[in-house]
Amino acid sequence: MSLSFRHFGATVAFVPLLAIGQNAVDVRINGSDTVEPLIEAAVSQFKKAKTNVNVAMEAKGTSTGFAALCENKTDIAMASRAVTQKELQLCKSRGVAFVEIPVAWDAVVVVANRNDGWLRDVNLTELRLLWGTESTGKKLSWNQVRSNYPATPVTLFGLDQKSGTFDFFSGAISGTPKMMRADYQETAEHTVVIDRVSKTPGAIGFVSLATYADQTGKVAALALDEGSGPILPSLQTVVNGQYAKMSRLLFVYVNKGSYDARPAVREFASFVVDGASRFATYARFVPLLATNYQEQALRLKRGDTGSVYTR
Repeated sequence: MSLSFRHFGATVAFVPLLAIGQNAVDVRINGSDTVEPLIEAAVSQFKKAKTNVNVAMEAKGTSTGFAALCENKTDIAMASRAVTQKELQLCKSRGVAFVEIPVAWDAVVVVANRNDGWLRDVNLTELRLLWGTESTGKKLSWNQVRSNYPATPVTLFGLDQKSGTFDFFSGAISGTPKMMRADYQETAEHTVVIDRVSKTPGAIGFVSLATYADQTGKVAALALDEGSGPILPSLQTVVNGQYAKMSRLLFVYVNKGSYDARPAVREFASFVVDGASRFATYARFVPLLATNYQEQALRLKRGDTGSVYTR
């Protein structure tokens, strides 16, 4: 399935899942911290009408969300990538069915230290040199990337392997998710990547476009040359397809058993899909077309399980 797309405040306190007895939780959410702001916006609006609904959320990475989904420990999994075949089979083997719902477009942005004015674009070959598995253990300087760059040491920061952003970025670099050099400095938080890059000369890292949009004063986004010249990441270049290699869909995966059995889950999942365009805009993502959301609402109502985006 392909999706067309176009260009187009709330603060919520969540109680961690482990802090609430399962019987007290009406809606359990787990997974990607990239998607979390979109779902936070949805929860904030939902609870204005449903003040008695107890929502518990943990955002510790896409892989963690899928693990919880396949163990039937969450009602909704947030994901910054599509479910994998391995995860799909694990859920199936445990009798857990789900409805796959794309909710927005995002992109992965390579960011650099703002004081390194000589570094403002990068191409795919250079990204593979910097991040490829064959570079593990090698200490690189920037003049080894381009001869006219200074001999400043390269420092790499990024998301950890529980992150869907890591999976997507590594797949875009190597063609295979998780195939990337292992000796970069990793963290679970996009904002930590930005903070460390901002304080380290010669550093670059990868984060979501939405996170970068909130931190533009701290780091510089690198334009990506996919073969037709450097293109800066933005809502516009994601929409028009110029920033293609690093653009991605964001998802929620709704536990079909929870949706069928529990009204609060059913109402909240429908609320997310119905309002996804405005929640995506609030969270600085790129909304899908209205017809795309209408299609997802029908899929959810019909209970169409499985994945059309799995890798």
